[in-house]
Amino acid sequence: MQVVGLSNPGRERSRNEDSYLVRSEGTFSLLAVADGMGGHVAGDVASALAVATLERCWDDMNREELSRQQMTAVVRNMINEANQSILAKSAGDAGMQGMGTTLTVALLHGRNLALGHVGDSRAYLIEGNEIKLLTEDHSLVEQLIQQGSVTPEEAQMHPQRHILTRALGTSSAEIDLMELTVPENSSLLLCTDGLTTLVQDDEILDIILTSQSDPRSAAAALINLANERGGFDNITVVLATGIGRHTG
Repeated sequence: MQVVGLSNPGRERSRNEDSYLVRSEGTFSLLAVADGMGGHVAGDVASALAVATLERCWDDMNREELSRQQMTAVVRNMINEANQSILAKSAGDAGMQGMGTTLTVALLHGRNLALGHVGDSRAYLIEGNEIKLLTEDHSLVEQLIQQGSVTPEEAQMHPQRHILTRALGTSSAEIDLMELTVPENSSLLLCTDGLTTLVQDDEILDIILTSQSDPRSAAAALINLANERGGFDNITVVLATGIGRHTG
């Protein structure tokens, strides 16, 4: 398996409020993306704090013989700890009150995947010639789509598309959790909405398939395409390819 993470401020933002994490040891990997809430104070602090908390949890983790169910519990606890870290920081500094972040976390052990998610940063699974969205956006426009009030195409440019219905930095952040066994030689993409508001799923698939042996080139191409289309937001991509591939 090859894993890469790249982040870019985009073309309109002076500050990058996204953060990401890529850590691997043996057959385990921890991947994450976080998008500090736009329009809120200290969004960059919130996303960086979430990722730093995950990294500390990774360093303290006993990875021996974790079952998939235990992996899911670990991911849930990590996200809860990240939320508590953000709440504690904002409570102790008046200038940071109200800060928040999305967080999407993937813990991989071979082909076993535990996924945790709060906000609208996404996780995709790429298998063969298909791309599957694993997460559901916790956003106002996603609720409008499900209600039939707007189409997915209309949602792309909806004026309220950045309003989140869930985020870290709240007293009780509700976490979506998933556990699955991913197909051999599949790919996993975590990304912030700076990519997905400007690049369609089929375009993401084409770029990853074209550069599957070189995830860094694929990640850079995704970011470049988003910037070519305006780069209105920070853009962060974490891409793992060749998951569970036999090399012997």
